[in-house]
Amino acid sequence: MAELDREGRIWYPTSKTRRIYLKRYLDEQPGVPVGNVWTDINPLNSQARERVGFPTQKPLALLDRIIRASSDEGDTILDPFCGCATALVAAERLNRKWVGIDIAPLAVKLVKQRLRDDMGLFYEVVARTDIPQRTDQGVLPDYRTHKHHLYGQQQGDCRGCGEHFPFKNLTVDHVVPQSKGGTDHIDNLQLLCGWCNSTKGDGTWEEFKVKMAANGYL
Repeated sequence: MAELDREGRIWYPTSKTRRIYLKRYLDEQPGVPVGNVWTDINPLNSQARERVGFPTQKPLALLDRIIRASSDEGDTILDPFCGCATALVAAERLNRKWVGIDIAPLAVKLVKQRLRDDMGLFYEVVARTDIPQRTDQGVLPDYRTHKHHLYGQQQGDCRGCGEHFPFKNLTVDHVVPQSKGGTDHIDNLQLLCGWCNSTKGDGTWEEFKVKMAANGYL
């Protein structure tokens, strides 16, 4: 007790009728493990400074906790739908390596901008705009052979305008154009009517949606 007193760890009350106490500091306590129900992190409201415009954006504090709990410094964090870059910003702050993937070209621009805003003007983000080709499926059949499957999957509706068409009036289209790295895998195929297919052309799906909105379809 004398040693604690010399270290200034004893608190003496002003009243003689009260007992003395040992000073304990928060950073010396083990704390209580976080459970699986988190109510201390508030969702982002429309006025939050973190907001970048994505409707599904999560609070940075939430991704910070998840990454801290599931990785160590130097580990690699993968976010296959990186969107507004929240996970990537949290990973960078916590000294983790990271890889972000998103199909929207806007996401690449947003990732670069948000990380530069957070880490400094000269922070460099290496971004690939080409789509790597799959090498685990051998030679794929002609993509047109998927038309019957796609017709049933879409229930005969055009993926663009949403109108229902007979089988013969729909054509197989690449969601990501072949000229931009899109593959013939069925996950990259859809059925469009003739008008939507010609409107989309070799452009991206995002460009097509802009054209559709201009024509009053979206």
